Amino acid sequence: MQILIVVLIAVHALAGVFWAGSTFLLARTRAAASGELFRSQMGAATLAVLAGMGLWGILHRGNAGPMEKTLATGAVCAILAAAVQGMLRRSSPGLAQRIAAGLLAITVVCMVIARYVG
Repeated sequence: MQILIVVLIAVHALAGVFWAGSTFLLARTRAAASGELFRSQMGAATLAVLAGMGLWGILHRGNAGPMEKTLATGAVCAILAAAVQGMLRRSSPGLAQRIAAGLLAITVVCMVIARYVG
């Protein structure tokens, strides 16, 4: 079980770093290469969310305390970021990346502070 947790953390972190990092870059450059990166971003988003779900199922069963509520807030923000990127990618790619960057920043903060909340 411990190996599975390590693998899930690695996939979650690596996919999330690529997704958030590319989103921050595209938000800063007015989405100059968003068309070329869209599939890679959504692939990373999918891996990050699925690995996060796996970690949640293994490590956070039972009652939802302050840590779980903080992580859930971050997860919702991540899912919203992916939805925004998908919905606005053609009509307003720059806006999509800026909104998603803000949501992913909240996600990262939630993951970092979750252990220390409550």
